[in-house]
Amino acid sequence: MGIENREYLRDEYDDTAGSFRRPSSKPMTLVLVVVTVAVFVLQLMTSGRSGGQPGGSPSLVQEWLALNFDDVMMRGQIWRLLTYAFCHDQNNPFHIVFNMMVLYSIGGVLRQLLGDREFLWFYLAAAVFAGICSLVFYRLVGINAQIIGASGATMGVFCLVALHYPRERVLLMGIIPIEFRWLLAAFVAIDTLPMINQVAAALQNRRMDSQVANSAHIGGLIFGFLYFRWNMRITRWWDQFAGRIATRRRRGKLRVFKESPEPESSLSSQVDDILEKISREGEASLTSRERNILSQASKQYRKGKG
Repeated sequence: MGIENREYLRDEYDDTAGSFRRPSSKPMTLVLVVVTVAVFVLQLMTSGRSGGQPGGSPSLVQEWLALNFDDVMMRGQIWRLLTYAFCHDQNNPFHIVFNMMVLYSIGGVLRQLLGDREFLWFYLAAAVFAGICSLVFYRLVGINAQIIGASGATMGVFCLVALHYPRERVLLMGIIPIEFRWLLAAFVAIDTLPMINQVAAALQNRRMDSQVANSAHIGGLIFGFLYFRWNMRITRWWDQFAGRIATRRRRGKLRVFKESPEPESSLSSQVDDILEKISREGEASLTSRERNILSQASKQYRKGKG
């Protein structure tokens, strides 16, 4: 494959990370949707019966995967901090339908921005962070709640997309056009007010239960904001933890990089590797050296055309 055939080489390396791109394919989002739906089907299949009607008691799957304070802190069942996000309310199909719609549509945009691997790490980390926030909040207000649902993780996905593209418009309920930033502000208000009421009730020694885990929603929004504000790269952190980057550093001594012309065949091979990395991990994962290589390839291509 010659350099001149690559669409990304236009004058200089074209950094399109700041532009909104509609997703063309959603392999990782589709995988998450399929897994979540499969867990929901298992919930239905393992649910108890009451009076001959399904759903009379919690399913066996939900009993092992749902999140609550005692099971995590007293019994050490830490897997629940993640697995709760794959369970949903069996008596309310809109619970899973809404979450999966958000994940499939908005998540596709974020997946193209981050890459499949980083998107998966972000989604799972957002679910864990939202679960921890919810556990802490319910403990503070004295509510022993069982938490299920992907809402915290999907709120994290929505928040990050809204922060990247605040003025992009979507159709609310398929009818009303609204910018991401205003929809984000609305979600913050909608989920914060019930939490304030629950805190006020706790201060008055009253208990105010809710069927919606608003604290998990807010936890997901907070995680999305922190990820954006601190420019996190969870994949890079994991690579460092696994020792991959340390291994590369031990291969040679510190050298000063000096840009020099390379044969097109060698440059073409390096560019192919960088393209594969962009597809796998997203554009933000590129190092300064890799960006220099793309820029050099662009200059050689323009010089050849001239």
